[in-house]
Order: sequence, then structure tokens, then C-alpha cells
Amino acid sequence: MDVFEATTEHRPPFTIIKARGELDIAAEPTFQNAVDAALDQSPQRLVFDLSELRFMDSAGIRVILDVYRRLGMGERVVVCGLSPRLQRIFYVLGVIGRVGGITAYASLDDALKSRAGR
Repeated sequence: MDVFEATTEHRPPFTIIKARGELDIAAEPTFQNAVDAALDQSPQRLVFDLSELRFMDSAGIRVILDVYRRLGMGERVVVCGLSPRLQRIFYVLGVIGRVGGITAYASLDDALKSRAGR
């Protein structure tokens, strides 16, 4: 089992939360704390970089969806680096790939170059 780690990086106007390891119910409080700390800074744009995440259950998805709703939906919150498995889960749950859903980018670079930065 991989230890979960969440780090935050600021690249104005972006705040990037990078998740590593396995994000399950046991790791959810660590993830939530990182998200809450980022939100305390009133970010203009929040990017969840999940490229180093090996596993995520519904607890992690719930945290991301909660932030998405709290920040008013739209392009303020995006995800990037989804593995094919996570991409499928996010799509099946309707988190990405539909009108009103979260925008997903292949990589952090793509997210930072996107219109989410405008």
C-alpha cells in the first residue's frame, strides 16, 4: 500500500494540489486538510494534479466535487493527469465529460495552458 501525500504549489493564478499514492477513506482527512488550506488562500484557479495517484475511492472524488460546488462550478476547478482507470470512473460517475462537469486535462502543462488560466 502506498502512503498518501498531498502537496500544494502556487503558480498564480493557479493553486495546484498534487496527490500521490493511494487516496482512500483513511487518507481522505489528509487530502481534505490540504484542500481546506488551499481554499483558505482564496485561489483563483484550483488544479488537482492526479498524475501520481495510484488509487482513489469515492472519498477522494467527494472532496473534489465538494470543492467544485463550493467554488461555483465552471473552470475554477479542473483535474489533470487521470490514469485511464480514474478517467473511466470519473466519466461513468458524470464528474467529467458532460455539460456542467469538471474539465479534465491530460497533463498539468495542458491545464496550465488552458483557458482555465484566463
